Amino acid sequence: MVAPHDTDAHRQQDLYFNELFQLKIGCEYMRLYRNGLARWMTRFAALRAIASSGAIATWAVVQAYPLVWGGIIAASQLADALKEVIPVTARHKAASALTMALDALLIEALYEWEGIYAAQFTNEEITERRRKLMLLRHDAETKHFPTGLPERPGYLVVAEEEATAYFDAMFGPRQTDDQDQG
Repeated sequence: MVAPHDTDAHRQQDLYFNELFQLKIGCEYMRLYRNGLARWMTRFAALRAIASSGAIATWAVVQAYPLVWGGIIAASQLADALKEVIPVTARHKAASALTMALDALLIEALYEWEGIYAAQFTNEEITERRRKLMLLRHDAETKHFPTGLPERPGYLVVAEEEATAYFDAMFGPRQTDDQDQG
């Protein structure tokens, strides 16, 4: 990823833009992670429903092994009662909250970028705004994932592709070092 400018005069703009790009990657990554967890939660809920309903139906028809069917029903109800403390559910809540926080931060950063790109701020002001952006992102991540963000390399690749497509659509394709010299 190469920022829109490639000169020392625009170094702070470039650094801010790169941070903005990393923030967009983070937004896309968390969205992918959250959606992946949601699929697992749906599968788990379906399994619980099938197990409970199937056990009740089989018990009603067969009338044999009542302890087995009762145990399956009890386990399903216990799983339903504990679903809020199951790690996947907790991670899904955290990922959903972080996705919303990062999206809100991105909206603000994109707004701020317009002023930065238009050279409405000094280098010192841009540096301070970039520091604030980095700190707000860090605070959001540690609030929702205090032990660190999950690592899913496949999601990261897709998130980078999505972020690149987004910025290409918003600002046009960026110049690479090879294109600048050619």
